[in-house]
Amino acid sequence: MLERRLTFYCGETGLTLFQLDKLKKLASYFSSDVQVFNLQLLRSESVTKPLRVSTLASKPYQLCQLIITGADAELALLVLTDFIHEYACPLLLSSSDSKGNAILQQRMASLDFPLSFITSKQPQIVQNKASLLATMTRSLVDEQVIKTDDYQTVLSAIKKRESILATVMAEGIAMPHVMIEPILQPAMVITCCQEMDWQSPRGDISKVLMMVLPKPSPRSVLMAFSRFSKQLLQEPYAQALRQASDSHVLQALIIEAMLASD
Repeated sequence: MLERRLTFYCGETGLTLFQLDKLKKLASYFSSDVQVFNLQLLRSESVTKPLRVSTLASKPYQLCQLIITGADAELALLVLTDFIHEYACPLLLSSSDSKGNAILQQRMASLDFPLSFITSKQPQIVQNKASLLATMTRSLVDEQVIKTDDYQTVLSAIKKRESILATVMAEGIAMPHVMIEPILQPAMVITCCQEMDWQSPRGDISKVLMMVLPKPSPRSVLMAFSRFSKQLLQEPYAQALRQASDSHVLQALIIEAMLASD
């Protein structure tokens, strides 16, 4: 079954019942099922029930998705994208000055520590786990998260951690991680890859989120990354991460998990 997702922030007033009624009418022109999924509450409702949807999308700056499933999902996405542009704040890959991307930057500033996001522009085509870990660690040097002289030290630490237990945190998602002195600031390296054997009983993976932290790290950093790790264990959230390829969407998913209430 064809599925398409559109990720957006609600605006200053959220979505009103009038707007949700309009969304219901637009969606009725298509055979596809259309759901509004709140990525902070991890709850979804059909757009055929505007009152229920209002419990998910009526508050300012909630991160949500339209999940469109069906044979005409592609066409429905084209039409419903216009609705989201008019009444909400979509996250857009090609436009750094979009309303959704501006809200994302504000939410990132809500973290009380600097965080580097490093995302591959294209899916990685590599032969095996070792070469992918090496490529991702090299990007830490390129983005000045570690010094060139510390590359081998950090890579060895990541490989050692993986040799203890392969870090497949959810179906299809690996999260190699390390906390070590050469890390200059917290960072996440995110890459999509061809389905790959991660040497885990949980199966192959197609997305890798490498998490690196300086040692020692403040409690605020540890708590933020802990909240993200817990969220990753929730299947609806993991599914959203698996589906996401746009760098802004990936960042928003991770930032909102880090900012979640304990």
